[in-house]
Amino acid sequence: MSRLQKPLNERVLWSTGDLILWAELDLLLKDDFGNWQAQTFRVDSATDMTTLPAYDAQGVTHEPTGLPIRSGFIRCRVVGLDQTEHVFPCFFLGEPNAPPPPGTAPSRTPRYLLGLSGVVDKIRWTFDATPASLQAPHGYLTVEKI
Repeated sequence: MSRLQKPLNERVLWSTGDLILWAELDLLLKDDFGNWQAQTFRVDSATDMTTLPAYDAQGVTHEPTGLPIRSGFIRCRVVGLDQTEHVFPCFFLGEPNAPPPPGTAPSRTPRYLLGLSGVVDKIRWTFDATPASLQAPHGYLTVEKI
């Protein structure tokens, strides 16, 4: 079984002093020409569906952000695991043919989120907050190919 560990990221929420933790995973996305493009996704166990910006998105609207949404799939490999190509369902968010305008509120900007649907039966992720080293004082995200 292929396996990797990524240190959890941290920041202090300035308004309350709370420690905020999150995990990121680098994927190689296959484009229309068969080339692999690197992209970092936030691993979010509370996200139902993988999402990413799509400048050519068309269709219904994503209710929380008000952005157009298009359903589809991404073909990807997990950087640091073996060369297995995965296909994950995905919602492509954003305006057709244009990036979000400068000054768009972060809550209205599409994000790269890796969600549960179509992913958890292919790769397993485990969050472990046990301090492990100076490089991972708040623990690790462990990713394994199933």
